[in-house]
Amino acid sequence: MALAFNALFTLHTMAQNSVSMQRMVGFPTEEQGFDKGVSACFCGVVNGYLYVAGGCNFPDKPVAEGGKKRFYKAIYAAELNADSDRLQWKTVGQMPQAAAYGVSVTYNNSLIFVGGNNEAGSLTTAIRLYPTATGLQQEALPSLPQAVDNMAGAVVGDILYIVGGNCEGVATQKVWALNLKKAANEGWKEVPAVPGVARVQPIAAPLEGGLLGVWGGFEPKSDEKPAQLAMNGASYNAGCDSWTPLPVPTDAAGEEVFTGGATAIATPERGVVVVGGVNKDVFLAAINKLPEGYLLHEPEWYRFNNRVLCYRDGAWTQLFQHPAVARAGCALAYWQGCVYVVGGELKPGIRTAEIVRFRVD
Repeated sequence: MALAFNALFTLHTMAQNSVSMQRMVGFPTEEQGFDKGVSACFCGVVNGYLYVAGGCNFPDKPVAEGGKKRFYKAIYAAELNADSDRLQWKTVGQMPQAAAYGVSVTYNNSLIFVGGNNEAGSLTTAIRLYPTATGLQQEALPSLPQAVDNMAGAVVGDILYIVGGNCEGVATQKVWALNLKKAANEGWKEVPAVPGVARVQPIAAPLEGGLLGVWGGFEPKSDEKPAQLAMNGASYNAGCDSWTPLPVPTDAAGEEVFTGGATAIATPERGVVVVGGVNKDVFLAAINKLPEGYLLHEPEWYRFNNRVLCYRDGAWTQLFQHPAVARAGCALAYWQGCVYVVGGELKPGIRTAEIVRFRVD
């Protein structure tokens, strides 16, 4: 009897810990080279449609062979269906210019794309997109005061925050805020910077209590000091205009996880969900002194993060591990209890056109 009970308990525990990872079928193909997959694209779900725009890749030959990075500007949409894994894409618009490495958020049944960069450099552009029966209506939001790329962003209430990144080409921990209800009249305002080192490629998400949560990012090396990783987090309270420390992300084994190159999204069921990112040891060694042949290894050598982490009620938990989420620079979207993971890179310079979804409810 005891053996039977233990067996049933084990099966129940395995079921509780299992994850429904589903590979979606279909990726946009209209722009030449886009079908090879992109990283750092803009993404979001509005009214049951998944939108993907921009991004970049090396479509002709790998960066290790001297390939040239290409940026994209089309905006694609596909209707989501909980009972189907197929995505039928159509082009619904164009961004003002090709771009990647910016911020995309959803707000009141609209998409907002901010900043990023392309072949010509960093961008100040901010646009709001409203889906219509025939495509997308575009509205220009106030331009960023400075050109920013590789930053994070989140909407808390009606305030859009842009955090860290490269500001006019310099790594920063600056934070800009835009009241979306008063955007035209008030424009962007600079609020207190995130404490500590600069944060290039951090993650950000809204937290309970009307707070902004920020983790990760890195400060590049300089002539005076080596590169540094920002492992910890901090929350910004607009009412107090101040920052409070947050715990370092940890996995199921209690190991600290670097969230540089990861992506975060807020969900009703799990709080902040964090997907992918680079390995802290491999990445830190590379940005301090790039080893010979660094780009020539198999993807497994780079040890991209294959754990999905969740932050809620002041604590980190690990939702699951799966090879399909071992990516850097992916885009995330949420719809009806599912997180969609779009593109990203499997190793430096090598993108994926795979879209997967997993349930968080």
